[in-house]
Amino acid sequence: MNFTKAVLAAMTAKGLKKSELARATGYTYQHIYDLLSGERRWNEDSINKVCEALGIKIEITHGGGAANE
Repeated sequence: MNFTKAVLAAMTAKGLKKSELARATGYTYQHIYDLLSGERRWNEDSINKVCEALGIKIEITHGGGAANE
């Protein structure tokens, strides 16, 4: 799952609107809309603010397997 899809799923699960996410992160509605629609790229700051606002975290794991040996 890509980050935008994960954010949208978390927003749906919490019943959070884009405008509420914008308020919680300090970004404008347009900035959040652009991030979620793919018109703007996520950066470290926006990822961190959105994760904090939604109470989610990013976890990177090593999948193993022949391609990773």
